[in-house]
Amino acid sequence: MRLGFHYHVPAILDGEQIRMPAYQGRFVDALADYCSEVVCFLHSPLADERAQMDYALQKRNVRLVDLGPHASVPRRLLSVRKYGEILRKEKNGLDVMLLRGPSPLLPALANATRPVPIALLLVGDIVAGVNDSRQPFWRREAIRLLWQRNQRRQGQIARRSLTFVNSRKLFRELQPHVPNLVETRTTTLTRADFFDREDTCTCAPYHLLYTGRMTRGKGLIEMVEALALLVQEGEDVVLDLVGWPEKNDDVLEEMHQVAGRLKMAERVKFHGPKPAGPELYAYYRTADVYVIASKSDSEGFPRTIWEAMAHSLPVVATSVGSIPDFVGESAELVIPASSRDIAKAIRLVIKNPIRRREMIHRGRFLALNSTLDTQVGNLVHEVERWAGRSR
Repeated sequence: MRLGFHYHVPAILDGEQIRMPAYQGRFVDALADYCSEVVCFLHSPLADERAQMDYALQKRNVRLVDLGPHASVPRRLLSVRKYGEILRKEKNGLDVMLLRGPSPLLPALANATRPVPIALLLVGDIVAGVNDSRQPFWRREAIRLLWQRNQRRQGQIARRSLTFVNSRKLFRELQPHVPNLVETRTTTLTRADFFDREDTCTCAPYHLLYTGRMTRGKGLIEMVEALALLVQEGEDVVLDLVGWPEKNDDVLEEMHQVAGRLKMAERVKFHGPKPAGPELYAYYRTADVYVIASKSDSEGFPRTIWEAMAHSLPVVATSVGSIPDFVGESAELVIPASSRDIAKAIRLVIKNPIRRREMIHRGRFLALNSTLDTQVGNLVHEVERWAGRSR
């Protein structure tokens, strides 16, 4: 099967190597294991994004088609005709086009691809996350209208396509309207990445870890406040943060200000971005508790939870999106935006070794069923069936 793929995350051809962010690169490599060729229709990175191209694809049956610079969303929408022409020249050799969304060009590229069968991989609800933006009111509302229009068109395409979702909430919303709907898990993990241990929190200081995008919606301020509460109660804890700062989001600056005001500056450590793989996973292996305090239902399911569980880390998370559906009692779940509840849950994990070891065991079992080879293998199998039916 020759599979086309598009998402708004860029890639670059570096000599003979295709490079892109590791979380996308690992997924594309996994697709290539099941396809004769994967053709990636991706933008080239802007100058300040080139450092994010931290993964070189391993598979040789992947080809990159450059859609042009990863410009602002309005500029890309003004150039949809050009992108459509690029796709029309390439589509005749494709068996299926896989479009990951939400993404600004998804509706236009879906229309340009037809009559090639379309499969969608939807990984969140971007409209629900607009409120997390700290844009001026007029700009935030303009963004909301833009994404609402995109979402309506995305829904129309989903009704006549094979559609994968990584969110139980999104699955329930789409189920009455989308006849060919499949729930999946998005992950970067292979079985070789797992790190087995029976316990954490065996000696102080205890390392709390967050990995992922550095955005306000992830609850970074609440994590710092929870850290301060724990220290006030006598716990020796530090907070390690690993990930990419988000454009137009000053949460890191505010987080450092809050940490300074609470006298936590020496206990909050931002380590910058690390590619998925050994460099990132080293932080999981030395941590004691993984904490994610997302405040919005906009995301599907954070792949970082699978990464933490695969490295035998107990997880404290907020009860948003599909987190409660997918992890159940394998994590300590708290209401969003409550630093006091986050601190209480972390304290329980530190103080209760029986519960902590139970979380580690259950989490590792869940992660074993959410590896790349399992999830991508199932996805490609469904795509092949869909392509056969469509033909």
